[in-house]
Amino acid sequence: MPALLGLARAIDRFSSWLGILIGGVTLLMIGVGLFNVFGRFADRYLGTAFSSNSLLELQWYLFSVIFLLGGAYVLSVDEHVRVDVLYGRLAPKRRALINLLGTLLFLLPFCVIVLWVAIPWFQLSYGIQESSSDPGGLLRWPIKLLLPIGFVLLFIQGVSEAIKAAGALSGHYEYRSQDELDEVTALAAAVQLEGGQLDRAGLDGLLVGLPDEAEKQMNDNQRKK
Repeated sequence: MPALLGLARAIDRFSSWLGILIGGVTLLMIGVGLFNVFGRFADRYLGTAFSSNSLLELQWYLFSVIFLLGGAYVLSVDEHVRVDVLYGRLAPKRRALINLLGTLLFLLPFCVIVLWVAIPWFQLSYGIQESSSDPGGLLRWPIKLLLPIGFVLLFIQGVSEAIKAAGALSGHYEYRSQDELDEVTALAAAVQLEGGQLDRAGLDGLLVGLPDEAEKQMNDNQRKK
């Protein structure tokens, strides 16, 4: 299980990096949208040619990037909308069991089905070099490529969620709320401020929800001083 939890942590770190990337894409999309708005006014009243079909399509292309590639990150931080009003009232191990069964029976099979449909769909679009029917529009196949990529990333993150749920059921992992994660982050920063470095045991302890090793190292650093 420690090796599998290590894999889950690696996947979560990658998803965190992906979340930063998606944040940048979001800002870019907002910028393109604002440019399109002001460009249309400039074209209308000043006779310029700032706006174009390619820029309009680029705006929803970027939205597609956010939606399709950001799903894995949102899953990693448990921010998908839950409609089960009972879930939050259950004990941690029961929540872990629901997460494990939901991931294995629904999420992962759904990702496989979407990939089975989406990959040939993309291949057909790429084979004919499909492009927009609007004058000056963009190629269509790059945006269709995002669909299989997004669900591959979601599948990989689903593997991480299944591992963490199995770890919670076996007592090797503890689910944490966002407030508790913020406390763990503060604890890691405190260790660094004390002049210490988290070794593998301390870092693993923080990441799997067992900060005892990190606290021990911080106390050791204080005694050394």
